Formats: sequence, C-alpha cells, structure tokens
Amino acid sequence: MLAREMCFWISVLLIFQVYIGYPAGIHLRARFSRKRNRPGKITGSMTPSVTVLIPAHNEARWIALKIENTLELEYPCDRRQILVACDGCTDETVSIARRYCDRGVEVVNYQPRTGKTALLNHAVPGARGEIVLLTDANALLTPNTLSSLMWHFEDSDVGCATGEKLCLPTAGAATKGEGLYWRYEAWIKTSESALGSCLGSAGQVVAIRKTLFREIPVIGDDFYIPMRMLIADKAKVRFEPRAKALIPAAASLRLELERKVRSHVSLLRDLPYLKSGLNPLSSPIWWRFLSHHVLRLFVPFAMIAALAFCFSLWEAGPAYRIMAVVQCAFYAAGVAGFLLQRLGLRLAPVYLPFYFTFANLGVLLAWIRWARRKHQYAWQRTERTLPTSSASDKVRV
Repeated sequence: MLAREMCFWISVLLIFQVYIGYPAGIHLRARFSRKRNRPGKITGSMTPSVTVLIPAHNEARWIALKIENTLELEYPCDRRQILVACDGCTDETVSIARRYCDRGVEVVNYQPRTGKTALLNHAVPGARGEIVLLTDANALLTPNTLSSLMWHFEDSDVGCATGEKLCLPTAGAATKGEGLYWRYEAWIKTSESALGSCLGSAGQVVAIRKTLFREIPVIGDDFYIPMRMLIADKAKVRFEPRAKALIPAAASLRLELERKVRSHVSLLRDLPYLKSGLNPLSSPIWWRFLSHHVLRLFVPFAMIAALAFCFSLWEAGPAYRIMAVVQCAFYAAGVAGFLLQRLGLRLAPVYLPFYFTFANLGVLLAWIRWARRKHQYAWQRTERTLPTSSASDKVRV
C-alpha cells in the first residue's frame, strides 16, 4: 500500500509542479529578484539592419494581408528587408507576393518543397539583416513589433527576442481555449525573461541574431532555435510583451488538437538535441527546462495514475475516497464543457476542466504518434479563419 500511496502523491505533485508550483515560483522569484531586466524606454536609437523573413507554403489566402501588415511596421525602410521565402508553393502565393516587388518586397521561390527547417537553413544565411525576424504568414504583427524587439539587442549577450501571441476572436470553437493557453504561457515567459532568459519562443514573432544561427536538424524550429542559443551559445533569450502577433484561433477544435499533437511531437524530437540543458552540473537552466517543458510531457500519465491509484486506495481512508470523487467530478465537468462547446456555449466552471483535459489529450496523442514514428518532416499549416476587418484593426492599435 505504501508504494501505491507514493505513486499517487508523486503523480499529484508532478501535476501541481507543472501547472501551479513552477509558474507561481518563477513569478515570485522574478518579482523580488534584484537581477530583474526591466523593459527600457524605446528611444528608436537601436536600429540594426533587420530582415523580416516570411516562410510560406500555399499561403494564397494570407500572403497579401501579411505583406501589407509587414509594410506597416514602424521601422526605417533603409534598415529593413522583407523576404518572402516560398517552399514549393503550388497555389498563387508566389505570384501574389511578387506584386509587391515594386514596394521593396523580395520573393524567393524554392522548388521542390523541402519543409520549413530546410527552408530556414537556406534562407536565413542569405538574409542581409544583422537580425532576422521570423514570422508566419498568418500572423499579423502590431506596428511597434520591430522597434520593441530591437532594443533587446543593445545587450550583446542577447541572441534572441520573442513576442507574445494573441488570439483574435473568431466564430471558431477553439478561440477561448487557445487564447487562454497563450496568455498563460506569456505570463510564464515574462517571469523567466525577468530572471535573464525565457525558455522557447513564439514562432510567429521571433527575432534572432544571424551570427548565432546554425543549421537546424530536421526537427521543429520554434523551440529549438532559441533553446540551442541559450544552451550552446550561452546567449540570452528575452520575452517582449510589447511585440505582439495576432492570430485567429484554429478553425475547429479538431484542428487545434492536431496543432497541439504536432507541437508536442516536435518537442519530443527536439529534446535529444537539447539534452545538455538538463544537466544539473553544467546547465543553470536545468530546473526551469525540466519544470516548464519536460515534466509537462508526463502530465497525462500522472493524471491517469492519480485517478487509478486513488481508486486502488479506496479502502485506505476517506481522504482517498474524497480525492477520487473530486477527480471524477473534474472529468465529468470536462465532458460537460465539451458538450456545451459543441452547442456554442462556454461556461467557465466547466470550460477550464474541459480545456485542461483537452490539452493533455494532445500530449498523450503526441507520445503515441512519436512512438509510432508517424510524424511528418514537412511543416503543416494549422487552418485558421481569416480575421474580420474589425479584428484586423486591432493590429493597428
């Protein structure tokens, strides 16, 4: 019985550490640490040459809106290169992008399709900018994004600066949950950055120092690029909340689940290349890396174990019976939240259990896909609803 009790409490503590303990602890450390890196006043004096690199595969629906948005970024035109790198496009993406060549937009058409990592390996070394801003075709940036990111590079130790993803409201069912998750991640990254470096980046808005870019293995780029700089180059990775990428939510919960599965498969593939970051003897970020990213991969198993061991300890005392009932009520609320979501209704008391369970289902399915080696190497876009004109106006605020 002692072994079952230990397994139960280890499972509970793991879930608590990932979602409450670590975020709250890092927030308190950041708040009271003397080493905080406070955002400075943007003076506009730091204007390194920048390449805004837009990788695109069959983005005909988005590319014109994206280029128009990029042209509106507040940054000296003579210090900015806009480069659309097309990866084996078979639609009108290339021809649409080339309509903007007379406004300074450069278009490179790589054939055949090789995937996003191979595309970046080709395009980034050829970029003219000292800093390369990587941004997705379906991400609309606020006008001050470039200037907000660039001041971080006044510190020669900074290798990467990333911004915040915001979810534009749509009629899709995934809007609220996806937006909630991104706000939660932004809160954690703000605290991490205040202590020197955040872990990871928002792939829709991430600026990198070109001299630190190294060829990416055939894995995910969003997490690998900043973490490799942080671990191998000892460069700082900063989070800048004033730089925002606005993205409509996934068009459906099914597509949002698929996005979560792909992102966690990517993380599982990244970890072998970043394992030195988990070495307590040499890595100053090992505990944060473990708590924020690695342990999160084991939460679905901890959830299953906590419920199973609770029932196996039913006769051990009323405390375990109460906890078993609480867990069943939590998952029942999650089911209710899912059913209400299908009807277009969102009630916070049942929506939060639903989305928590939904997110960890994505992690569990990622393990299965990773174990079966069913992942694809070419990058796949998550289908998103085009923003309304009123939603697009929020980018200019």
